[in-house]
Amino acid sequence: MAITRNDATLRVNRPAKEFAGAAREWLLRTDPERLICLGRVITAVFAILAIYLDPTRPNSMLYESRLVLGLYLLLAVALVFFPLRFSFVSPVHLLIHGVDAAVVGWLTFLTNELASPFFSILPFVILAMTMRWGLKGASLGALIALIVQLVVGLPDLLDGDAELNIFIMRSIYFVLIAATLGYFGAYRERSRQRLAQLAQWPSGAIGEDRLSWLSIVLQHASGVLGDAHLLVIWREQEFESGCAAFWTSGRLQLADLRDPEFWRRHDPDGDERHSRSGEALNGLFADLPQIHANAGRPNCKVVSAAFSSLRYRGRVFVISFANSTDDMKDLTQIIATRVGTELERVALIQAARAEGRMRLARDLHDSVLQNLTAARLKLKLIGEAFPDGARQKLMEVGSLILEQQQCVRKFVDENRPGEEGNLARLDQDLPEFLDLLRMQWSCSIDVSIGSPGMMVPRWMLFEIMQLISEAVANAVRHGRATVVRIGFIGSAGLLELDISDNGTGIADGLTSKKPFSLSQRIAELGGSLAICRSSPGLGLTITLPLKPGLR
Repeated sequence: MAITRNDATLRVNRPAKEFAGAAREWLLRTDPERLICLGRVITAVFAILAIYLDPTRPNSMLYESRLVLGLYLLLAVALVFFPLRFSFVSPVHLLIHGVDAAVVGWLTFLTNELASPFFSILPFVILAMTMRWGLKGASLGALIALIVQLVVGLPDLLDGDAELNIFIMRSIYFVLIAATLGYFGAYRERSRQRLAQLAQWPSGAIGEDRLSWLSIVLQHASGVLGDAHLLVIWREQEFESGCAAFWTSGRLQLADLRDPEFWRRHDPDGDERHSRSGEALNGLFADLPQIHANAGRPNCKVVSAAFSSLRYRGRVFVISFANSTDDMKDLTQIIATRVGTELERVALIQAARAEGRMRLARDLHDSVLQNLTAARLKLKLIGEAFPDGARQKLMEVGSLILEQQQCVRKFVDENRPGEEGNLARLDQDLPEFLDLLRMQWSCSIDVSIGSPGMMVPRWMLFEIMQLISEAVANAVRHGRATVVRIGFIGSAGLLELDISDNGTGIADGLTSKKPFSLSQRIAELGGSLAICRSSPGLGLTITLPLKPGLR
């Protein structure tokens, strides 16, 4: 059977690869402190062997050189068996490395000064200090080596027989060693910091809306990658709908994507252009007019990685304007996997919340709603036996029960299975509620709806009613208002609700304090509250997001 050249090469290279792998694993498993101590012993042993086989010049200093090396070997062996019980990066180790440099300097002074062979031991000091302190250690080690060379070589330079070329080349050699080792030290330190940042992934990044928790997640990911810009696209596994999120300069832009044609062109898994991330990114930005991005900036590096979960699949694009490192692709893949996990987790939590709301709605229907109906019927029967004055008061109590009954019924209807995503018209669903509110607080309520037929998600209608009910109650009870004006303005996926009254408001000179309960409810909806007028009367401006799925 003929053996090809490639087979023979593989057979020869296999033992070499196995040996290299075993050596790499041994080095990685070895304690770095012990590795430095063993290196010191090996250096001292070979120095003694070299001076024994080829005695140094001048011969008059040979005894002193051997004595120094012998003492240094004893120190090295002692440190192997009795290492210093300090942290690997403790400044105490500077004393030992100072002894290393002093021994080398004294040996070179005793043995032919600048031409001494013991100068080759100085890089060991730089290596050891780089292992401990990274770039700082490499710089300090090179400075120590240069100082030792200057102190030892200065008499040689001034005696008239200068070896200036050796001094210059050795100095450049130490500087180059420091720069090269410093790069690897800085690279290792940055990798450690990035891994630490990844380990501190925000576990509480689950807000009431996508905008808040996506901002937290992408801000953290951008920080790990050196303030890079991030574009994330994801879609449902079974449906051609999804979203795109673009994080840039501390701001998040979010777009819902329900066009099947978009996902046919930019499927996160199926598009071969994603192997060329820059081209894929430019195509995405061209098809995303909702997102404003400066995609044409030069000197940017684009790396992408895909993710997939039970419900979603997507891709993360990292746009970096700094020098890209070798680990950028690996970090991008880790972040993409984590983003996919966060999307899946939030989807599961929202599903659990929806199921809980449906159970609550069913329980309310079967208990509270039925009990309120029974209470109204009893009040009606009791009122028939009372005179007209008392009957009127009982009817008012019945109206209050009817109002709460309708609120509970709306909550039940909005959370029945299959009702999610329905829209409600404000001009049709609010009047009956406002009539009951006028009767309850004995005040005038004027309503202005910006555009006829304004629609809001049905789940939000209940929240809007609660906001209006609480605002009217505050105006009448605390501000003694008799007129409340409500205005609705819808624009760009937002609903602006202006509520003002003719009450006492907040006296001049006092701080305008936002109502706590209202502020909390609005924050849970992902909106904002502002006091636009404090006296006379009170003016509130409430802004709520209307995009589907924000809840």
